Amino acid sequence: MRYIQKTETPDFFINDTKRLKKWDKYISKKKRVLKEYILKEEQNYLCIYCESKINLDNSHIEHIKPKGDKCYSKLTFEYKNLSISCNGTCHNGEKDKNQYNCGHKKQNEYNKILFLNPIEIKDIREYFKYNFDDYKILASSKNSEKSNYMINTLQLNYNGLLLARKKALDNFITQMKKIKDINLRKERIKEKLNQENIEQISFLRYKYKNII
Repeated sequence: MRYIQKTETPDFFINDTKRLKKWDKYISKKKRVLKEYILKEEQNYLCIYCESKINLDNSHIEHIKPKGDKCYSKLTFEYKNLSISCNGTCHNGEKDKNQYNCGHKKQNEYNKILFLNPIEIKDIREYFKYNFDDYKILASSKNSEKSNYMINTLQLNYNGLLLARKKALDNFITQMKKIKDINLRKERIKEKLNQENIEQISFLRYKYKNII
């Protein structure tokens, strides 16, 4: 999971929502414009939580502090509370049709003490580590209670995501092995992992943390 820098609230969003009180009155066509803006300008077409590659058709607008919780309903149209999550089925196999992760798994769950907000916590990646034998995301020593809350709430270790991390790493290694010169390879690794649009980027950065 990585920190996401929010932009200033775009004018089109202010204009489209200034008279609205309920989310279901915000028409789908305009929601789609908002999704595209956030994906392009802030998230580099990656899910806010699992960092899977997403597009307009397999994602949804995520209220980090859930609009379905009366404590946060006043934030329904608060731009700083909006992000884009995958639909929780990006990597589902035939046996996983009813398996969800990320926003659709989270639903209205939100513990304000334990939740690690990717648009508020700049060092959010320090709360996690990865096991490269089974590709699981794990709690680091920073605050394991918060880390485990996030992992379980978002179901970040379901089988499809483990396979996605393995695939991302295998593909990355294959690409880098094409560069025979070791020093050039290291430079290329640094260069690639400084980009923000690579699927499973936090996982890959953790793998190569001694290089970057």
